[in-house]
Amino acid sequence: MVSHEEALRAAVEYLRHTYRDMPYTFVMEPELTTEHREVWAIRFDTEERRDTGDMTKAPFTRLLLVPKDGAEPWFPPSAWSVGEFEAQLGPPQ
Repeated sequence: MVSHEEALRAAVEYLRHTYRDMPYTFVMEPELTTEHREVWAIRFDTEERRDTGDMTKAPFTRLLLVPKDGAEPWFPPSAWSVGEFEAQLGPPQ
């Protein structure tokens, strides 16, 4: 079972690998992270977007799902808002 701290570390590693060719400085938002039955819903941003307000300076989807079983993290569908998607995951634990 992946803990909150392990999920945050896994998210950072996944983001750095996935966006290794992009000039992003990732910032985790642990206070916005929610625990669900099977995943941690990890919210993140980039320093570049925060500093400028420019939405093009961060990934379009700034929510990453980290499975509690240790499987590879994945992004939720971008067609739904974060709230809509989290409603599909069920109530936070």
